[in-house]
Amino acid sequence: MSVSLRERLYGLALGVGVVVAGASAEVSAPASRYYLERRAGAVGPRTAAPGDDVPSAVTRLAALLRDGRVPGFYDGQFAALRGDLDELARLAADTAVHHVIRVMAVMAIQEVADGEAVAHVLEPLLAPPEFEYDIEYQEHVNAGGWSDDEWIAQWQAAELSRYARFALGKDGQPAAVLAKIRELELHATKDLARTLDPTIDDDTSFDHQVSWRRELHFSIGYLYQQLDDYENAGRWFRRLTRNLAGHRITQMAHYNLACIEALCGRPGTAVAELERAFAVGFTDVSWMDEDGDLSSLRERADFQELRARMLGVEQARSVQPPVRK
Repeated sequence: MSVSLRERLYGLALGVGVVVAGASAEVSAPASRYYLERRAGAVGPRTAAPGDDVPSAVTRLAALLRDGRVPGFYDGQFAALRGDLDELARLAADTAVHHVIRVMAVMAIQEVADGEAVAHVLEPLLAPPEFEYDIEYQEHVNAGGWSDDEWIAQWQAAELSRYARFALGKDGQPAAVLAKIRELELHATKDLARTLDPTIDDDTSFDHQVSWRRELHFSIGYLYQQLDDYENAGRWFRRLTRNLAGHRITQMAHYNLACIEALCGRPGTAVAELERAFAVGFTDVSWMDEDGDLSSLRERADFQELRARMLGVEQARSVQPPVRK
């Protein structure tokens, strides 16, 4: 199985906390995972310079990474960064900062500030919606096989823009998110009958267009969810779950529906959606434990019982002997 570009780039973040934790204003290490080469399109570590003081916010951002990866948005996860707007703005704007740290800084900004302060930092990071779409589509079609510096720089710009849209939306500034939704809807609704045809299985089909348009359905729902527009988010998620019942592609649609139901005060329905997510393969207990959207379910017996079954499947997978090829 090929390793995607996102996995390659995010894999670097596994060491960020270790590298940064021992850093101080006087950086003397031969190379830094906090800074990248200060040249266009570079992706490798660079030799630290005397002026490369590492903001203390980096350590706290690195501590919030989950398995070296950027978590999803949920309220309260950046409480430790309150008061650090200036440092976060500096990290988000500096193209020489490690990409994962820049993304985390963008996510944190909407929680430590609001209104004009958030817009001032994040709006310059926005790319045109059609640019974001083109990069995302190329990544899907090529399955992350791109490796040249120019492509990686474009991918990073598109992803940073995407997170800036999310953060603006979470701050109550929906215009950038709505612009992206309009762009995605143009493509998601093409050949809808084939997209939602349950006889086409993503696990066995090589129809990239169908799998891509299904991903767009989820993306649109997720974007609406970032605006707390649960009605429209649910409409796009349910288009997948109702038409493609039992398909693995519906895992996260069911999971996000569970989050919506929990936030809307319907815990029984929320657990039922988690059951459906589990039925099509969802077992990410560590993330479920972190997700603040599900906090109202923690003490329920049915949630705890489901969590135990998920954990059992995860543990069983972890002890499976390797498959010889």
